[in-house]
Amino acid sequence: MRRSTLQLLLLAAFSSIGAMGQINCNSAPAQNKLVCEFPFSTGALSNDTALGPGQPGTQAVQSATAVATSLNVAMASQVSQLPLATASAGTIVVIKGGAPETFNNLGPILTDRGQTIGKRKLFIGVSASQYVFNNIDKGPLSSLPFAFSRSAYDSNGNLVSTTYTNETIDLAFKINQYVAIATAGLSKRLDVSVIIPWERVSLGATTENSMNYVVNSSNVFQFEYKLDPSYSPGTASGIGDVTFNAKTMISSGERSTFTAEMNVRTPTGDDLNFLGSGAWGFNPFVIYSYLAKVSPHAKIGYQWNTKTELNYSAATKGNQSLPGGLVYDVGADYAMLKRMTVAGDLLGSQFLNTPAISTSLATVTGLPSGTTLTTSTPVASSYSINNFSAGLKLSAVGNLVLSGNVLVQINNNGLHARPTPLVGISYKF
Repeated sequence: MRRSTLQLLLLAAFSSIGAMGQINCNSAPAQNKLVCEFPFSTGALSNDTALGPGQPGTQAVQSATAVATSLNVAMASQVSQLPLATASAGTIVVIKGGAPETFNNLGPILTDRGQTIGKRKLFIGVSASQYVFNNIDKGPLSSLPFAFSRSAYDSNGNLVSTTYTNETIDLAFKINQYVAIATAGLSKRLDVSVIIPWERVSLGATTENSMNYVVNSSNVFQFEYKLDPSYSPGTASGIGDVTFNAKTMISSGERSTFTAEMNVRTPTGDDLNFLGSGAWGFNPFVIYSYLAKVSPHAKIGYQWNTKTELNYSAATKGNQSLPGGLVYDVGADYAMLKRMTVAGDLLGSQFLNTPAISTSLATVTGLPSGTTLTTSTPVASSYSINNFSAGLKLSAVGNLVLSGNVLVQINNNGLHARPTPLVGISYKF
């Protein structure tokens, strides 16, 4: 494959999905944000010359920013839809045959149940969890391949040389999330809630095995050199995307309840630091639950999102919507003891037409025999992420409830996290 053919292959592969057109990593305000961690770590932005002055807007920058777009969209879309602790806590009293009957089932942890909290009641809860991400699109974050080329020109604009770089990027991505929720019962059938996340995001990028191959203007190999590993860490913390919820009871029997809810996510978090999505989100859904010692429940809805600067498309020259799709959950809660409930759930989220990352290979004429360049390439994809949630809720005293939970992603689509622990405390007044 000739040099020009490889450059066109890389350029078409990267720019067909989109580049960070409205996020300029070479200047403020994005320059010092986490969205630019990958482009800077590759060296494409900080070392865009080879053996002489380069030209602006080169293939190296386009390649790095395009791959970063897929990473950023995956991070923003999935982080904005992480499961959150809900307002289902405390015992429930129902009237059966004119007599009150108390159910000690404390409800689920990361999803809601059909019952409302009651007129003039107030629920307050806080939870803490830590997400450590280790894979993206079935590939390890610890070894993302990346290859790019950059050309050098003399003062008259004549090509002097082209340098091909092949390296591996090790991304360490972690989120510590603290969530506060307050729910008020406006009537017997209507609750309203506000959910406020506070997050600390850590993203470190290590560049390893950086091999550089230099050819002259006639595409004749000159020499190669290896760069020492480099590390680029970054952290950010602050309020995330605040969500408002309204829940109305459609029908209710002695044990069965059917409700409708609407979540509205606001773009209050700093999207350039992955504290938010940069998009409004609308998630209408319905819930059915049955109240007993073993209480099953099910939920289905759909997630709509508006456009975000994190998902810029070069094809349309504009921002695209944050990916969304069906959201669903099925699970049950078991009142093991009078003050202890075991909760288990299968939760799923769908992401339609979202940028994903694949791997491509290229052999370049002019380089040493057997030299193959491996790089990450953005592609369009649709997938679902499924998690299994298991935990305990303990009624310590009165309406004070303690909870502990583990969330396990059971497939390897999109951005994959290790088993995620959660602890929480809540009280209903």
